[in-house]
Amino acid sequence: MSHFRLHYLFRVYFNKTASSIERDELMELLMESENDEQVKTLLAETWQQFNSQQQLFSNKEGNEMLVNILQKGKAYTAAPVITVRKPSFKWLRIAAAAIFFISATGVYFLLKPAPSQQPIAQTKKVFKVVQPITAGGNKAVLTLSDGSNIVLDSTHQGTLAKQGNVKVMKLNTATLAYNSGDENNQEVVYNTLSTPSGGQYQLILPDGSKVWLNASSSIHFPTIFKGKERNVTLTGEAYFEVAKNAAMPFKINVKGMEVEVLGTHFNVMAYDDESSMNTTLLEGSVKVSKGSLKKLLVPGQQSVINSAGEINVVDADVDEVMAWKNGWFQFNAYDIKTVMRQISRWYDVEVVYEGKIPAGHYSGSVSRNNDIAQVLKIMQSAGVRFKIEGRKLIVLS
Repeated sequence: MSHFRLHYLFRVYFNKTASSIERDELMELLMESENDEQVKTLLAETWQQFNSQQQLFSNKEGNEMLVNILQKGKAYTAAPVITVRKPSFKWLRIAAAAIFFISATGVYFLLKPAPSQQPIAQTKKVFKVVQPITAGGNKAVLTLSDGSNIVLDSTHQGTLAKQGNVKVMKLNTATLAYNSGDENNQEVVYNTLSTPSGGQYQLILPDGSKVWLNASSSIHFPTIFKGKERNVTLTGEAYFEVAKNAAMPFKINVKGMEVEVLGTHFNVMAYDDESSMNTTLLEGSVKVSKGSLKKLLVPGQQSVINSAGEINVVDADVDEVMAWKNGWFQFNAYDIKTVMRQISRWYDVEVVYEGKIPAGHYSGSVSRNNDIAQVLKIMQSAGVRFKIEGRKLIVLS
């Protein structure tokens, strides 16, 4: 079992986004004796991080409270949740108690250098946020075919515009939809949905395909799909759930790369400041093309196009790829610049480095709902120091 799989299941359980299958999987893993040590370590580290970052209790009080949580399970009995093997309720009780308490805080993060690094001494707090820098949210701008702009985060729900027989509708605070109506004799015009730094939004295209835009991204698309293909253009990052239509393939164009699908679920990441363009397939199949090179993906695979235009296909960490859509940052042995690029896009801050750039690789998870001060406190526990000047985040040596 992947260490990060257990991390992921904890997170979605805390975040109340776990499916019934994921909840069952978590309970099953907790009851397997071979995972006892890992679960014990994970819970202890989570508790220590939670207590030290929130500073709610002294060390003595925090340790006593964790011991009480572990001890309270001893007298507890319950009917089996999984019946395929004899369950060990010890860890189920421990995890249930600890998860309930820690999840109530909204903070879960285990950020630490990769094992090869030497331990880093704790440092004093060096950053001060005069005006809180809050997390990003549902923000986007819709540009219509006539060039006019609609700021979606400041408009009411309902019909926003009509282009021919096509109605543009804001369904809720996070979703824009197109109702194409009668497509006969309709002129094909194009709209663009753009998210700023610190923004995300969902789009339902005229064919029913769903698109989730990450921060600093855009999608250029027709108000109706006609002809032999469904073509859109993407910048940045988006997750797609494409409606099936074998007679009209769906094609995404991004920086000279083309992703062709019939109906499937996948994620495309192609930011200008990243070193590669990655397409990750969750369901169905996709064909990725760059010039004369073509690769066909199956679920669980990721195509990586490097700066030389080469296409490599690797096994994907789907949990990591989908973390942003599920409301989390997940860092799997990332260097500091990779971590900071994600923070910069989501919190709409400029990141600069003063002195030597911190070395090492960092792993962990944190909710994207936290404001930046909470994230930086946790980063600082791994030995990274910061200061903030306005919306400039300075990483110190």
